[in-house]
Amino acid sequence: MKVGIDMGTTSNGDNVPLDIEELLATRLLVQGNSGSGKSHLLRRLLEQSAPWVQQCIIDPEGDFVTLADKFGHVVIDGERTEAELIGIANRIRQHRVSCVLSLEGLDIELQMRNAGIFLNAMFDADREFWYPVLVVVDEAQMFAPSVAGDVSEEARKVSLGAMTNLMCRGRKRGLAGVIATQRLAKLAKNVAAEASNFLMGRTFLDIDMARAAD
Repeated sequence: MKVGIDMGTTSNGDNVPLDIEELLATRLLVQGNSGSGKSHLLRRLLEQSAPWVQQCIIDPEGDFVTLADKFGHVVIDGERTEAELIGIANRIRQHRVSCVLSLEGLDIELQMRNAGIFLNAMFDADREFWYPVLVVVDEAQMFAPSVAGDVSEEARKVSLGAMTNLMCRGRKRGLAGVIATQRLAKLAKNVAAEASNFLMGRTFLDIDMARAAD
């Protein structure tokens, strides 16, 4: 049975459905400058699909923790040890629990490191737990930067490797990546290139418009 979720209406008043089965079989990239409605779109997608599919949200700003109030998502405090994150990620896959990994308040290096550890643990779960999961990563350019920044090479390697695994090899393990970014030019090309579907929002800078056009 196909399930179509309602993402809104066109200027003509026509409904805009999104096929969950197709979404889980592919990967989605959402791009839009700050204030263009990117977070609202992600929220809509998550709320509409919550009754139908397990979800895991990597939330650097604490924008999605309120999903717990209405839909029962487990909110995971991102300030944990590596062993704790791995153990939680394994239980999340085993018990098919929707969750929000809240990284709010952590410095960028710790956000990258802990998100990478958590995503890798979900990726490395035993085959018997490869159930379909919608994995949403907001501000993806933070976790898959196109160039090295002011963080350690170790943190960047862990985070970028996890994002690459999610977008390149995650589908066979039931992980359907949905990544959102403000700036395409700041997102690693090998991560962005694996997206099968694109939702492009408002874009200002020439370099981002060129990437979007490509």
